[in-house]
Amino acid sequence: MSIIRRLLRLLHLSGGASARTKDLQLGRIRSAMLSLLQSHGGHSVQRVSQRVRFAADVETLWYLRQDVMTALSAIDGETAARRKMKGINSMFEGGLPGSMGPRAHQRIPHH
Repeated sequence: MSIIRRLLRLLHLSGGASARTKDLQLGRIRSAMLSLLQSHGGHSVQRVSQRVRFAADVETLWYLRQDVMTALSAIDGETAARRKMKGINSMFEGGLPGSMGPRAHQRIPHH
């Protein structure tokens, strides 16, 4: 086997592992979101659940977090919803492009 063929095969295999890791992360986050929503009924919760179920990638789920939070807040209150979403938010670590993700808020100095 030529060295070029070996390199291409190695690159292909490592890319596949990365894709599998992303798929696993997508599945874990999707399941966690759906489990939070499944205990609640109502049309708006069902609509959010359907959007989560059919999200194509981790980035889409990142943007759906607010919809899940809103649905949970309407039922359980904002404090409980934030507590529940905290665990889900941490599941996104390492799966989002650098420009996405939680931002550190900078305090504006008061003069």
